[in-house]
Amino acid sequence: MKRVGSAQVYLLALVLIGLTGMMFVEPWLVRGALLIIIVLCGYTAFKLETSRVQETWSQTLHEQEQTSHRKLIQVMNRLRHDWMNDTQIIFGYIQMKKFDNLQPYMEKIKLNMQQESNLSKLGLPSFIAFLLLFRVESKSLEFVVELDQEINLAELPLRSGLIERVVRQTVECVQQHAATGEGECGTLSLELDVQEDSLLLDFVYQGPYEREQLENALNERLVLNANACSLEQHDWQEEEAVVTLRLPFQIEQKGSLAVG
Repeated sequence: MKRVGSAQVYLLALVLIGLTGMMFVEPWLVRGALLIIIVLCGYTAFKLETSRVQETWSQTLHEQEQTSHRKLIQVMNRLRHDWMNDTQIIFGYIQMKKFDNLQPYMEKIKLNMQQESNLSKLGLPSFIAFLLLFRVESKSLEFVVELDQEINLAELPLRSGLIERVVRQTVECVQQHAATGEGECGTLSLELDVQEDSLLLDFVYQGPYEREQLENALNERLVLNANACSLEQHDWQEEEAVVTLRLPFQIEQKGSLAVG
């Protein structure tokens, strides 16, 4: 990259020298030669710049691809870890002949599998990736999305990216103002409730938190999303916070879309 940059500097210098020479040299033959040199140097400098931009872009894409691969491996390792834990518990019950404990634990595994299946069918790939990665990367906050049935969020008449943006902002506010100590972890759950005219996001946080700071931060986010999101209800307890947000559907009226 440094060699390409140096070459461009020399070529541009030659172009400037050629242009200066054309101003003071009168013979047309010399001017013609200088013009040819200017064109060749300018074209070469342009090609070098194009090559540099393409190389930078390719390097950026490669880095993004490597980051995506690392995140995918993190998710797979977390899933493998969870399954290993479930397998060890089941084998432990069998070895200790605690067969009465097997049935409820198998039901728990079945419920978790259904939750994971519903999560993968939300219809918003970037939102699904955010939920999975947050589960892997977050150490101070456990985020659980409770899905009792399949919901395709992509089919809802909402602004593109609105659901993910509101959820991300809310999660970030809670994570920032959770007052958990070292080694402690609060829990934030989210339920999605599809109604006739809107989508409700029911957040419940359990754990210590800074009430005033969290309430102010959430109010600031609501102001930013005032035209697309409203506060349905809230309840602030000592170690529990409940916040319900309403996202109105965009309703088609006389050929135009209006926010209901």
